[in-house]
Amino acid sequence: MPKQKSKRANGEGSFYQLADKTWVHQITLGRKPDGSLDRKTFKAKTRSACIERRDAYIAERQRQAFRTQEEQAHAEKQRAILEECGHPLESEILFSDAFLYWLKLFKAPPTKKATTYSGYLSTYDVHFNEFFGAMPLCEITRDVVQEYYNRKQLNGSRKDGKDGALSAKTIRNHHMILRDFFDYAVDKYKLPVNPALKTERPEVIRPQMRVLDPDEMAVFLHEVMRETQRTAILFALFMGLRVGELLATEVDDIDIKTQTITIRRNITRVKTEAIGGGNPQIRILNHDPEKKTHLIVQETPKTKNSIRSIPISDSMFELLAKHLFYLQQSHWPNPHNLLFPSTKGSYLDPKSFELRLKAISKRCEIKKVNPHALRHTFATRLVEEKVPLTTIQELMGHASVSTTQRYVTTMPHEMRKAVESVAAYCDPLKFLEVKRLNGAKDRMRFSDVRLPTWLQTEPAEA
Repeated sequence: MPKQKSKRANGEGSFYQLADKTWVHQITLGRKPDGSLDRKTFKAKTRSACIERRDAYIAERQRQAFRTQEEQAHAEKQRAILEECGHPLESEILFSDAFLYWLKLFKAPPTKKATTYSGYLSTYDVHFNEFFGAMPLCEITRDVVQEYYNRKQLNGSRKDGKDGALSAKTIRNHHMILRDFFDYAVDKYKLPVNPALKTERPEVIRPQMRVLDPDEMAVFLHEVMRETQRTAILFALFMGLRVGELLATEVDDIDIKTQTITIRRNITRVKTEAIGGGNPQIRILNHDPEKKTHLIVQETPKTKNSIRSIPISDSMFELLAKHLFYLQQSHWPNPHNLLFPSTKGSYLDPKSFELRLKAISKRCEIKKVNPHALRHTFATRLVEEKVPLTTIQELMGHASVSTTQRYVTTMPHEMRKAVESVAAYCDPLKFLEVKRLNGAKDRMRFSDVRLPTWLQTEPAEA
């Protein structure tokens, strides 16, 4: 009798070969929602390879089923916690821990500049930590955030002990930081909503920028010529440079042939903890871990638009040539090849430069002369000379024209000039000479009123 073929075991599936000798293996997984069989097919050059693929597929299905069970169990546990506590367990993390983790992950170098990270850390240390630091995220509601904004608008809300409240702009900046953080926390820590949304902040009123008028400029410039760093101050005023850009400029940034200066870096002071290590975009000056702050040189200026070449006027270039000659002939050390080094050959501190301007303005009896006032003055003089805003934007390295517009201040003498330009139309004597329109009748209502003597065209009656 012929040998009887053994029956396949359940789940073993079926095998057959195609014309090209390829093995095909099919197994039944169950039934689809419509009642038809749910099959899976495997192809390979050998029967054993088909079995290996089948076994790997089944093992992966089992792992997925196990993960699904775990996720369902976790979700069930979370629902139980939510019913018992009223909030997810993740949201019990303290604001201080969650916020600093977010800062380190998303706002620290190399993702952001050290100056940006330093600003965030200062805001946290001075303001957020005192109010929110010890609170679990689940307890920070919209009302809590609103209370923070309200408190910061009151006198005595400053941690530095100074009188007054925070400005509307500062509170708006705080709101932007909190809004971004809580957007992250909604996903990361399962917060139901972003508590910073739908809150009320004070209206930001743009302050009047300090601009030197022509008379003040004349007095200021006369006093500046007595300063050792007079060329640096004149560059700030007549080139519109940011103080960090000015003090980080090197001699090689001057192109004598094209008579231009290229801005490609800046110097600033940041918190030591914001510096980090291994960042090729910054140079730390005189690093000391014990110091709270450090001067750093950033190899990129404030924004990508800040990298620019600016023409130097003939008069400024003449002063610059004398300055370069003086640098070459002096005994000042200059290891960094700086255009404006200190007498010791190091970088000038922006704060020291600002204090120098303050001393000059005090001698001139001109208030509030700082690096930013010089920059605003530069932009305003250009507008008065009818220079297009787009040109001013490129000279100042602004990201947009709207930023440039905020730098422009209309001076009183310009407003008077504008008013005087239409004064010819407002000559009272011409009012009396104008002809009446056709059909117009005399108005008798004020016929008995005498004009002032300076407007009378006929002698007054005795």
